[in-house]
Amino acid sequence: MDHRNKNSKRHWSNRRFGEKRDRNQISEEEQKNQEAIKAFKQNTPECPKCHQPVTELATALADKKTGEPMHFDCVLETIQEGERLLPNQKINYIGQGRFAILDFPNIHDTRKFSIVKTIEWEERDKKYPWRTEIAGLYSQIK
Repeated sequence: MDHRNKNSKRHWSNRRFGEKRDRNQISEEEQKNQEAIKAFKQNTPECPKCHQPVTELATALADKKTGEPMHFDCVLETIQEGERLLPNQKINYIGQGRFAILDFPNIHDTRKFSIVKTIEWEERDKKYPWRTEIAGLYSQIK
């Protein structure tokens, strides 16, 4: 028979460094972070291509001319406008601000492909202020 208190698990989960802590209570630092995130979201930048707000900065890429955030889909559309693709080719994002034109010998089998061209959209070593700011707000170690 288990003689442990049923609430003991809950009691320990609410403790932090030997202190009891209410679940609804947040620290001043957490509150400041939440306020900073809220303020950042209220100042949503405008996409230079479609002139709509860029609300998902985590998926945004920097505009080549201004460095301002741009919708991923707007970047992809811009690249597609400038490239002539064959029927068996597609443009895919390959990471780190780069895209590639992929050639598929069999368009129905996407496991086999070759890279025809790599498109460097963002400069590799450039730090964009808007990305640094959002990374600082969301990447807090708690």
